[in-house]
Amino acid sequence: MQEIRIYHSIWRTLLPTLGCAAFVVMAFTIIVDSQSSRFMQVVGIVGLLFFGLGFFVIPFMTIRERITGKAYITITDKSIIVRASTSFIINFSDVMSFDIAKMGKHDFVAIHYKPNVEIQKFEDASFFGRLARRLNTNLTGAQENLTTEGTNIKTEELLKILNERLKRA
Repeated sequence: MQEIRIYHSIWRTLLPTLGCAAFVVMAFTIIVDSQSSRFMQVVGIVGLLFFGLGFFVIPFMTIRERITGKAYITITDKSIIVRASTSFIINFSDVMSFDIAKMGKHDFVAIHYKPNVEIQKFEDASFFGRLARRLNTNLTGAQENLTTEGTNIKTEELLKILNERLKRA
């Protein structure tokens, strides 16, 4: 079958980038305002650092995908390649099922691994990785999840594609 590539949408990353820029300007205004208390200046510095980082990181991910040609999610016949902050590969042979997990207003594709693979992934994880996996399991019922936030595909469409590939694998 044909390889499917899912990229971050340029238009869906534009709004958060502009939002970060607006908060950077507001934070800078708070910092340079001579009337601001020390507390407000600290709040301004924290806001400047947080939203300043977001201002650069959000578009960087999208631009890097376009320049390198490496998609955020690549679906092949045998695996799913996810290139997020940490890249990882999900082999269909290790997966038991996929379903939709909801957390607040956000939908995720929950990845339910076979029991032996799930135990191995948990044991191979670092201390913080284990904490994250436990938290994910408690919140969504699965150790790992895929998000379609900021991409050009809906969660339901991705779930349908993954389940079709899982049946063929």
